[in-house]
Amino acid sequence: MHQLATLYANKEEVDEAIALFNQSLEIKERIGDVQGKAATLNCLEYLRRQRGSG
Repeated sequence: MHQLATLYANKEEVDEAIALFNQSLEIKERIGDVQGKAATLNCLEYLRRQRGSG
């Protein structure tokens, strides 16, 4: 999910990327993947800053 979100982000499809990163975040929280969660949160913050709402 995270990699798919990255592909959308690279294509500048920010809304879709954010939605997929959020799904990825939910999965990582459920399975207890702390490092993966941190990476996804970092990507989300980057996109939000790019969009101008961070």
